[in-house]
Amino acid sequence: MKIFIVFFIGGSFLGNFVFANFEKAQTLMQKTDCLSCHAKNQKIVGPSFDDISKKYQSDPQALVRLTKTVKNGGSGQWGALPMPPHPTLSEDEIKQMVEGILSLAGQEEPEKRVQEKKSSILELQNATSEDIERGQSLFQGKIRFAHEGPSCIACHHVKNDAVIGGGILAKDLTSVFSRLGEPGVQAILGAPPFPVMQQAYKERALTKEEIFALVAFLNDADQKKLYQRPKDYGMGLFLSGILGAIFLMLVYSLLGARRKKYSVNKAIYDRQIKSQ
Repeated sequence: MKIFIVFFIGGSFLGNFVFANFEKAQTLMQKTDCLSCHAKNQKIVGPSFDDISKKYQSDPQALVRLTKTVKNGGSGQWGALPMPPHPTLSEDEIKQMVEGILSLAGQEEPEKRVQEKKSSILELQNATSEDIERGQSLFQGKIRFAHEGPSCIACHHVKNDAVIGGGILAKDLTSVFSRLGEPGVQAILGAPPFPVMQQAYKERALTKEEIFALVAFLNDADQKKLYQRPKDYGMGLFLSGILGAIFLMLVYSLLGARRKKYSVNKAIYDRQIKSQ
């Protein structure tokens, strides 16, 4: 009986310690970019903390492996998308965060979290055609962002009949919704984890309304991608080039009609001859 009481008290104490451990880790992560790509109960850009804890719960080297990955960055464990390095974090800070994540193994997902996921999906399903059109205009730069950040089309492209060809400096976003889902797209737009985006939107963060409109447009573009054809500008550009060349030749011909036909030296020479 005494053994059972000690075990029960010890188990209860351990459970509280584990929970507090993750809370401390989460507080540390709020000061970094970790929560831009990860969440406790759902996949965003990277895997959820629950999935990470389950994958490594039987690995005795998990703490060492994950601490090294967070510090130096890595890819291949959860897909092709790399995780950036975190050289400014101390090893002690990283270990506390990793220990908190690993402590989640076996914990059940609260019902409140499940309801939050469902309500988020329903909110996107209620997006109107006006929301989608606004997102399309924001993507192309037809409507400026409230904080004057650069338009998405400067670096990205989306296969859509209504969108002019975009940039090639970053990934094609036609299927981004299928790859990352609503939480992932929202997370990247709200707190970009990529250095180039961080600099581009530094002190120019998107508003919640702008993020919602962009997510609605990207979701719509993803669903309709099989029915879209990229615009072919080849023949149009070729004809424009020919017409432009003809126009320039006419302009230069008119400008050159009154040009001098002989050099200035010849005119001086002729005057000297006459004076003799």
